[in-house]
Amino acid sequence: MPTMTKEDRAERIKSLVKVALSILRRTDRCNLTLADGSRIRDWEFRHNGLSLSFRRRIDVDDRPGTLIVKFEGEKVLIASWTIDGFTRRSYSPGEWENVLRRCDRMPVQKHS
Repeated sequence: MPTMTKEDRAERIKSLVKVALSILRRTDRCNLTLADGSRIRDWEFRHNGLSLSFRRRIDVDDRPGTLIVKFEGEKVLIASWTIDGFTRRSYSPGEWENVLRRCDRMPVQKHS
């Protein structure tokens, strides 16, 4: 397997983040108020060994958010960003990418 260039890696991460956010937007979310009074919007998704979580601050202008993707209990993608762009990216290629894409094609299931 050929080595990924820095640009290829950045594009792969952006693509996977879009897929994960597409899945999360179809799930229920909750708003959390922390002890310091700040507020966070929180989304969670789990299917078999895949787990997605996304948290975004909703009370500040730069709206920082963090996406964490776990597969079989291990973090395989971490992406943090503000409205100005990515501030952190960590990515481990693997089988989880195909599982994520399959989950994106699943019908919406809201919890009651």
